Amino acid sequence: MTSTDETGESVETDERVLECARAVRAELPRLLGPLAAERRRELDTRLAQALARPDDAGTVERILAVLQSEPELHTWAARFLETGNPPRYTERGDFQPLPGSGEAVPATRYSCPERDFAWYRAFLDEPPPRCPTHGHSLVREDPPSC
Repeated sequence: MTSTDETGESVETDERVLECARAVRAELPRLLGPLAAERRRELDTRLAQALARPDDAGTVERILAVLQSEPELHTWAARFLETGNPPRYTERGDFQPLPGSGEAVPATRYSCPERDFAWYRAFLDEPPPRCPTHGHSLVREDPPSC
């Protein structure tokens, strides 16, 4: 992975790319659609293999190559890397917020204990999926408190 500079920015960027890869795995069926099942499996396998070795040199570059391989993934990843949340969580359709400054509320994150899959809950009635790699139940991670 990229080495750390004095500000720690490259490590933070690398971790955000890793988190993007974990999160996009749950979104592949929606992003690529039912007709692309084989392509989804291939991309998911490539992401899972890269995430299995997060500290290896070239892992972030391999993940970025996957994320740039399909226009839908590229758009999704760009939004995730910008906001730190899946786009479906931050998209509000016709919703208009009240005037004034406000802060985004972090999505509730669930992850595989093996750290290769993450899912963000956008709606309270959504049950978390199981990890597609290991079959584990996902573990809820509470957002940091102030």
